[in-house]
Amino acid sequence: MNYNESIAYIESLIPTLERPTLARMQSYMQDEGGIQDKIKCFHVGGTNGKGSTATILDAVLTSMDLKVGKFTGPHIMRFNERFSINGQSISDDSFAKTASSVREKSEAFGRRHEDLGRLTWFEFLTAMAFSFFWENHVDCAVLEVGLGGRFDATNVANNVQSTVITNVDLDHMHILGDTVSKIAFEKAGIMRKGVPVITTARGEALLELKARACEVGTYLVEVEREKPDFISLEEEAKIVSALSELSLTGPHQQRNARMAITAALASPLGAGNRSFLDNLSDCLHQVYFPGRMQVLPEQNILMDGAHNPAGAAALRRALEERAPGKTHCFVLGLFGNKDAPAYLQQLLRKGDRVVAVEAEGRRATYPKEQIAACCEELGIHATHAKSMDAAMKLARAERFTDEIIVTGSFAILKEMMLHLGWKSVEDGRDSMVIGRVSKPRPITS
Repeated sequence: MNYNESIAYIESLIPTLERPTLARMQSYMQDEGGIQDKIKCFHVGGTNGKGSTATILDAVLTSMDLKVGKFTGPHIMRFNERFSINGQSISDDSFAKTASSVREKSEAFGRRHEDLGRLTWFEFLTAMAFSFFWENHVDCAVLEVGLGGRFDATNVANNVQSTVITNVDLDHMHILGDTVSKIAFEKAGIMRKGVPVITTARGEALLELKARACEVGTYLVEVEREKPDFISLEEEAKIVSALSELSLTGPHQQRNARMAITAALASPLGAGNRSFLDNLSDCLHQVYFPGRMQVLPEQNILMDGAHNPAGAAALRRALEERAPGKTHCFVLGLFGNKDAPAYLQQLLRKGDRVVAVEAEGRRATYPKEQIAACCEELGIHATHAKSMDAAMKLARAERFTDEIIVTGSFAILKEMMLHLGWKSVEDGRDSMVIGRVSKPRPITS
């Protein structure tokens, strides 16, 4: 297959619709010689912040002179964004070569195991990641959980150095459960005996994670509560100083960065290499993660992929930190399975305005007219547009603030990037605005 044929094949695959199981993925990887267990991995799960934490962790590990693979999702513009080594996305040729190899093996596997069948959509991508990293002899890999944890395809990796569970909130409830505790149980499924778990979870979620950690035989590091014993006071001071240089804006990104740094230090790889802390400021300063509080000053646009109520709340807190009490103009759209009223309630404040729009694509979207109606019920002036071009014209015509906030889904961000004429997410790197926060809070012993 060439690149375009590879994409078409992947998009033709079905999602994992049947009762969740790791049986197919485990059996497939066993046939592959268990290469996933020959790669040292850092496993990142949680409801929000997984991608940011994984990206920061990737940068931190790379600064330790390691060859680091990263597998994340979703992508915004191109599938290549999901696979990288030391920050460089997989090339089209390597993508096609890897996809072709995995397709051949997956279909042969399906013929040998008719009861299991060939790999499903996310399983296929995960198998591509392991194959790509193994062929390129990475020192370690950062794996972002796709959905949940316990039955996620990435959970076939057992050579885990550190585990991160960023937080737990209500999302994907039709699959993971209808309470925070049930969802936390699913996300805790990536815990491994003796492997430290880094988290910022609170409340019911934290209680469930603690219970599961005890059962598994490992321990939690609550990064916002106290300084762990394996970080010295001198190292803590270096971390606090470096956090003020983080390129990603918002208090939630500060938490994500602290989790990433702690995960590196808690791992066997970090235990013997602390010198990277001397250059941590430069490392965090250079982190680029498109679509996460990404500011484009020349266009007066801020893009953020917040797509659930917890993400909306984090976005609002970040906006308040940047400009306390300021009202905003939002261009937003949501997928059809999202809780739009809860999302909008977390995001919007009196005086804000909204232009609702629907992204093009195969996935069902929340009707723009209903989004506008939900806004009106909250007392927020709203309208809707048939396209991103039309939405931006309306937003600029009505704009009463300096900035337009584009959010709701990564599909909406893709529409925005196409509107700007971008060919890839890398086109926004030159416009990156370095975030600044006031004196990050140190963690006391």
